Amino acid sequence: MSTKRLPLWLLSLRSLLGFDRPWRGPASDSFDGQRFRNLASTPHKGLRDLIRWQLERPRQAPWIAPQPAPATPVRERVVGDELCVTYINHATILLQLHGLNILTDPLWSKRASPFSFVGPRRYHPPGLALDQLPPIDLVLVSHNHYDHLDLWSLRELSRRFPAARAITGLGNGELIRACGFAEVIELDWWQALPLGRDLRLHGVPVQHWSARSRRDTDRTLWLGFVFESPQGPVLFPGDTGLGPEFRLIRERFGPFRFAALPIGAYEPRWFMRDHHMNPDDAAQAHQQLEAQNSMAIHFGTFRLTDEGQFDPPRDLSKALAERGVDPGTFRTPAPGERWNVPPLATDPIGRAGQRSASAHQ
Repeated sequence: MSTKRLPLWLLSLRSLLGFDRPWRGPASDSFDGQRFRNLASTPHKGLRDLIRWQLERPRQAPWIAPQPAPATPVRERVVGDELCVTYINHATILLQLHGLNILTDPLWSKRASPFSFVGPRRYHPPGLALDQLPPIDLVLVSHNHYDHLDLWSLRELSRRFPAARAITGLGNGELIRACGFAEVIELDWWQALPLGRDLRLHGVPVQHWSARSRRDTDRTLWLGFVFESPQGPVLFPGDTGLGPEFRLIRERFGPFRFAALPIGAYEPRWFMRDHHMNPDDAAQAHQQLEAQNSMAIHFGTFRLTDEGQFDPPRDLSKALAERGVDPGTFRTPAPGERWNVPPLATDPIGRAGQRSASAHQ
């Protein structure tokens, strides 16, 4: 039976049991012939580590469900030098630039889980409902974890926007095609895809891992995305720890106009350090990228780890102050908040200047 005709529950079960076909290809910087790997060695935590974490977890304060902010209309298209970024939730943002509407790691489900009845549940509604989206041209999927590759959301998007293309890392194409996308493009690290005369999309390395079951660890590629244009590069890294990647990305593309940087899912550090940045790591990444504007993402929607519901923004403010970063250049948005991000400014000797995005809710 073709996976394109499978009901979602059966598609989820196939994935959970590790029946999806692993990537096959030649060895490379990202692939050893069997599994993908990070630039810097990051060993996985085993079952014993997982049990230790669960046994040592401190008592946690309950999370609350905030009231959603009133929705505001989204422009259908953004052209010229403009960049409009709307934070939806978790790692889902709407990027509007060069006439394209682009969604990242779309997640509208009530749980970040293969099941609708168990797993991390949503504590904040999406800042935009599916019905409020403009016509979507591109859907980016950074890796196959359940809080980034959500089958229900992808199937809904493919139904609503049948002309949209999906772009992801090597090995994720089959599962995303099964959600209904007619065109799925798989990229390797440093591979480029032209999107128009003045816009190119690049797959870039990040420090993370992949798995949807105990059987398929690191069988598909995780990656970030850089949009390269004359107005300055734009980065969406998906989920990542702090490794050598941000410096390499900066060396290749120069200072950044905008970066969406994850700041949540970081405690306990001994367990999460290699694959999830904490707010201080994110502040360092912002500096390494020489980002003119950064948006904090990946916090406050799902209770995934041990930090408190409101700890990530508070810890980011502290980290920015300790590292001497202008807080106006790296802010935490509310779901539904929309920023107009100016083009990258440079001084006469070519260094990036500071111009802050304006926020609209």
